[in-house]
Amino acid sequence: MQTNSSSAELTIGERVAMLRGMFNPGLFKSAVRPMLYRKSNDDPELVHELTMKLMAQNESSLKMVSIFFGHRRGLRININGKDVIPFGTAAGLDKNGDAMKSLSNFFGFLEPGTVVVNPREGNKRPRVAFDPDGLDVYNAQGFPSKGLEYFKERIIAYRRSNCKAPVYVSICGLPISEQNAVDVAMDELTTLLKSLNQYVDGFVWNCFSPNTSALKMLRTPEIFEQSASLMKQHAPDKLRLVKLGPYEEAEKDASMSLIRKFMDGGGHGVVTTNTKMVPKEQVPAQDWGYPSAGRSGKFLKPYRLRSVSEIRAAFPDSVIVATGGIYDGDDAYETFKAGADMLEGYTPYGFYGIGLLRNIEKGVVARLKQDGYRNLTELREKRRMA
Repeated sequence: MQTNSSSAELTIGERVAMLRGMFNPGLFKSAVRPMLYRKSNDDPELVHELTMKLMAQNESSLKMVSIFFGHRRGLRININGKDVIPFGTAAGLDKNGDAMKSLSNFFGFLEPGTVVVNPREGNKRPRVAFDPDGLDVYNAQGFPSKGLEYFKERIIAYRRSNCKAPVYVSICGLPISEQNAVDVAMDELTTLLKSLNQYVDGFVWNCFSPNTSALKMLRTPEIFEQSASLMKQHAPDKLRLVKLGPYEEAEKDASMSLIRKFMDGGGHGVVTTNTKMVPKEQVPAQDWGYPSAGRSGKFLKPYRLRSVSEIRAAFPDSVIVATGGIYDGDDAYETFKAGADMLEGYTPYGFYGIGLLRNIEKGVVARLKQDGYRNLTELREKRRMA
């Protein structure tokens, strides 16, 4: 596997400061995050790796701090027969499941991955850049993963620890080239489903990575239906979702057609929206080594809100998980009102730490009360009757 671009390690004092900052968004952004970048020679990917390593190594301390997240009365909803706090991690935040136990102390559900069958280094580093003013991140990682067997060890350990947060793992059968891409992808998808079904609460099929060209072969109505059918066959009792990329207005019909076929095949709904491909000229990094990058963060808000609203209108009984630049309680609440059932994030927590989650949840609770709802379930019921 590819090694880190730096061997930076944190001192005890820096670890303590980082743990404190993770629950204070202002402190994290103004002090802890700059410290991490200095330690990592301004490598955003190494900053993330240091953060996740620290979380994995401090499960007991983080569990103690989680008592400050005890304000969730009225936020639980029912998803596929389970009571869930509908705020979770997005794919990419914990790619290999190393920090699931720590993250489950704060998030209501987890989406680790994307998990692929065989270990992959991904693209050559540097492959991540960020825009601190726009609160966006750009990546051309190319599905780095420690592979199925490594993740399987992590999810078994998670289950043995009796952690409660549901796990909806992001998976993808990953063809190396366009030759026999569909057959390889479906075979690997089947392997992933069979291997992980007994340990997870659901699956998210992710065929929308903007940096993996062979995945384009999978984005057809026929393959969406076939993939959902495989998911239903091998995970009949689990939540079955598909990751959707952001679409422009002219692409709406094509996107709805893909979702319709996924639902016809036995899917329950979608995660919307993934990163958006942009040309290298838009990446705020010198000598960017790739022709494009996936952009995520605050700029995705209009894509997220429009897709949630349009998918809810077209598929009123679907499960919709919204992601893409949710930075405050008002934005989260408006996304629920637009039709989302659950929310997840990655980029916002990279800028503000996990403490942002507490602020978002408090903001949603306040907006529910302001609009006369006793809980989030009442908002969902009114939305259904509208």
